[in-house]
Amino acid sequence: MAEPDQHKQMSCASRCGETYDTSNTCHCNDRCQEFSNCCDDYSAFCVPTNAPPTTLPPVSSFVASMSCASRCGETYDTSNTCHCNDRCQEFSNCCDDYSAFCVPTTVPTTTLPPVPSSPLPVTSAELSNIADDLWYGDVNFATEGMDFTLNLQSYVSNTALHTDSSSSRLFSYMNENGVLSSPTYSTFVAILNNYIAQTGNTEQVTSAESAENEAFLSEIMKTPVMAKVHDFLRWKGIVPYTEDDFKARLSEIWFGRYSRQDGKLDTSGFEHVFVGEVKNGQVTGMHSWVRFYLAEKSGVFDYSGYVYKKQPGTIGVQFRWGSVWKNLGGFFLGTSPEFDVAIYTLCFLTRPNGQCQFNMAGQQMRIITYSWLDRGRYLASAYP
Repeated sequence: MAEPDQHKQMSCASRCGETYDTSNTCHCNDRCQEFSNCCDDYSAFCVPTNAPPTTLPPVSSFVASMSCASRCGETYDTSNTCHCNDRCQEFSNCCDDYSAFCVPTTVPTTTLPPVPSSPLPVTSAELSNIADDLWYGDVNFATEGMDFTLNLQSYVSNTALHTDSSSSRLFSYMNENGVLSSPTYSTFVAILNNYIAQTGNTEQVTSAESAENEAFLSEIMKTPVMAKVHDFLRWKGIVPYTEDDFKARLSEIWFGRYSRQDGKLDTSGFEHVFVGEVKNGQVTGMHSWVRFYLAEKSGVFDYSGYVYKKQPGTIGVQFRWGSVWKNLGGFFLGTSPEFDVAIYTLCFLTRPNGQCQFNMAGQQMRIITYSWLDRGRYLASAYP
């Protein structure tokens, strides 16, 4: 049964412009000639003889090039010398032939490039590439040792045991004026006190709280991180094209209410992931370092010890919320609210209800996401 797949790996039929995959016997991407590892029929399938420039085979969207041939509407990539996405004219960094390839002659130049009629698959390599873009593009990242310091204290080897072996707080220093004062942090923090911890209680969203949700989404949409993830997801046909429509989808994912208990509209993705909840005598959710710092500072959370601390910046801790314990809660360290929303949204939409695996900053990462309802309208949980 494996013979047809082996035959397919030796041919470039339907593989031109593919993402590089080390498991392939030979390759059909746009750099295989440079490394002398193309399949024997690469020229027959992937190199046109007398075709005009607009019929060139697909080019990997992540390979830097001076031309927009086959690159129109690509995802923004900081390593490219020039760009061919729909915002390059806004930032004056388009390739010289952008108009020739990407701007139809019969419509105004403001017309957006086409979106796939159905979502395109996202490869592991593409997921790693955009994750790197988000990580290194997080301009509001807080650096450990500079913006904050940790006092890890006790290591928790058995999370089933509830023993507070750490006498001090996890965060021993925080540059609040520098870190928490930026707009995406301050609007994020403003939302944290809008929820009832115990599930089974209907969450009444006031007009003031709706305005706070809107303010947060508006602020993060201004950041490079959200621009990158939006460009990538709409290039794949996964989210709406316009920023307003994408923001509306984010609002549904993160702030749409649903029920965890007794049929009450008692929860949302934002509350569960970033604030945390109490259900059946246990703390559930709570995967935000900012929330943990503030709750610990105010005495709401009592840090017990750490379970792991990994590169490029994740930690798992045990803590107590009043009389209720969280055996293990994992979150990123130092990442901005927009990064957390971006990376969790990315995994929620491309690898829903399971493991989202990729490489980021040279490290293998895994994020788990779950959706609520068959249509995946709402985020149920997301954590590293």
